[in-house]
Amino acid sequence: MSYVIELLFNLEAEAAIRGLWRRIADAGYPSSQDADGYRPHITLAVSDAPAFDVGGCRARLADFARGWDPFPIQLNHLGLFQTIDNVVFLGVVPSQTLLDLHQAAFGLCQRLATDWRGYYAPSQWTPHVTLAFDLTPEQALGILALAWDMPLPIQAHARALQLVEVTPNDARNLILCELDGEE
Repeated sequence: MSYVIELLFNLEAEAAIRGLWRRIADAGYPSSQDADGYRPHITLAVSDAPAFDVGGCRARLADFARGWDPFPIQLNHLGLFQTIDNVVFLGVVPSQTLLDLHQAAFGLCQRLATDWRGYYAPSQWTPHVTLAFDLTPEQALGILALAWDMPLPIQAHARALQLVEVTPNDARNLILCELDGEE
């Protein structure tokens, strides 16, 4: 089980991303839409800590979210992480606001739990939205071939943070905090 801090989008952008997920699935490839409870998002941090204080996280994440206004995000290209999971993703333009929020959120995460995955650290992080994962090389290439007709860029707005508990079978939202800039 893992705990994930995610940045969520406005509903229009979420619908556009879900449309890409459907398109991938309709072409016969595994898609992120197949994962129960999975929403379009940018992952900010992932912890594999055996014990996670969800109650302690609730107040701290809510306070943190109140310090940020919603802000624009552009998703403008496709990419591939060639790892054991072979992930095809939408690339995110790393605005200064996004980088600042990520750095602050990762710092908050380090105070909440241990065992945060290093590739989400500010010096290692690649902001992205997963379209499909656990792919064979052939599936990854097939999904990338669909890119020629994908309607990019997608103009989105960051609107909320959430803590999600992820198991091999599903994702369960534990905490949802709107960005509201009222700190």
